[in-house]
Amino acid sequence: MVNSTKHMSNGAIAKANYDLFPELATTLLYFIEKFHEALVKQGVDQVYFLSREGQPLKRMFDMYQIRVSGTIASHYLEVSRRSTLLPSLAPLVDETFETLFRQYRRISLVEFLSSLGLEAQAQSLAKALGLPDGAEHRREEDFPTSRTFSALRATPQFQTLYESERVARRNAFIAYLSELSGGTLPSRLVVVDVGWKGTIQDNLFYLLCRNNESPVDTVTGYYVGLVAEGAAGPGNEKYGLLFSSVGGLSPGFRVFNENRALFEVVLAADHGSIVSYASTPDGSARAVRGEFEEREMLAAEVFPVQRHIFTHYERLLATMRSSGMSRSLTLEETVRAHARMVFDPTPQERSWFSSVFHVENYGVFERSHFATPETRPGLFERLCFLAQLLRRNDPGALGFWPWSTIYQRGGALPAAIYAAVRRIQN
Repeated sequence: MVNSTKHMSNGAIAKANYDLFPELATTLLYFIEKFHEALVKQGVDQVYFLSREGQPLKRMFDMYQIRVSGTIASHYLEVSRRSTLLPSLAPLVDETFETLFRQYRRISLVEFLSSLGLEAQAQSLAKALGLPDGAEHRREEDFPTSRTFSALRATPQFQTLYESERVARRNAFIAYLSELSGGTLPSRLVVVDVGWKGTIQDNLFYLLCRNNESPVDTVTGYYVGLVAEGAAGPGNEKYGLLFSSVGGLSPGFRVFNENRALFEVVLAADHGSIVSYASTPDGSARAVRGEFEEREMLAAEVFPVQRHIFTHYERLLATMRSSGMSRSLTLEETVRAHARMVFDPTPQERSWFSSVFHVENYGVFERSHFATPETRPGLFERLCFLAQLLRRNDPGALGFWPWSTIYQRGGALPAAIYAAVRRIQN
C-alpha cells in the first residue's frame, strides 16, 4: 500500500515516500511475459530494445529471462525519431517527408531542421533564404506547403547538406548497428519499445530495407501499446502486446490506454535523447546523445519511483519462482491492477504526476507538463465543464489523463462515473 503524506504544494510531493503506482510492476511483468512468449514462438534469438524507454524494459526482460532460463540475446539500441529520420530518407528529389509531416505540420524552419538533426545550420540556411532575423523560429501554419519550405528545397546549400549528411549518417548507423550485433547485421531485426505508433521502426525499415540496400530483410516491432499503424506492412510488422487499437480494440484497451504518459515518464533512461550518428577516426561508429534536459527532474522525482517499481517487479518474479508457475498473471487481474492506478490514484500519486514533465525532441520541441490547477473550479465552472463533457465524443481531447482532468474540473462523482463506464466498455 502507498502511504498518504501531506501535500507540500501543487506539483510537489513529500520526499519521504516514492512507492507510487506499484501496480505498474504487474502491468509490465504481464507485458514481458507475453513478449517473451512471442519471441520464443517466432524463434527469435536476439532482440533490440529501443532507447530511451527500452533501457528499463531491457532490464526487466533480462531479469525475467533469468527466471525462465531464457537464452535470447538482448541489445540496447540507442535511437530516436530524430536520429533515425534523416538517414532513413530518400534523395531529396524523391522525398516528401511524410513520416514527419503526417504528425507535425505547424512547425518552424528551425523545428524542421532540428527534426533532421541539422539545427546547427539553421541560421546559415535562414540567411541563404533571405529571411529576416528570427524568422526561422516562427511557426508556419502548414510548413509543408509554405514558401519557406519550397525555397529551402531549392537552395543549393540545403541540397548539398541534406545529401551529404543523409549518406554519412546512414553509413554510421549501419556500422553502429553492425558492431552492436557482433559484427554482422541480422537478416531479421526485432525491436521492442513502449510504442504508440512505431515511428522509429518505420525509419529503421526505410533505412535498412529500402531497395535491398542492407542484409536486413524485415523489421518486426513489439510494443507495450499500439494506437496507429504508421507505415506497417509486409516486412514491417508491428504488434501491440499489452493493448492495441489497430484492427479493433484489444481486451482492456480503455484501461491501459487511459494514461499512456505514465509509461513514458516512469520508463525513463539515465541519458539524453539521441541526436545523430557519427563515424569515429578508428572506423567504428557511435550514437550522438543530445542535452539531457530532464536530468535533475528524473533524479529527484522519477528514478526513486522507478526503483520502487523494480522492487515490486522482483518480488513478483520471486513469487513465480517459489510457486513454480510458468505464467504468473492473467489479463483480468492485470487490467484490475492497472485500473486502480488510472481510475483510483492516491492523492500522493496525483501530486507526483503533476510534478513531472516530458520533453519532446522531435517535431515540436516542447516540454509537456502534467500539472493540475492550483485551485479547484467553482460550481458554475464545474457545471459548464460537465455540459461540455456530455457533448464530447473523444476522451483524448481531455489531455494526457482524461480521468484526472474530469476529477479536477468536474469533481469526484463525474470522475467515478467516467471510470465505471470505461471499465464496462472493456
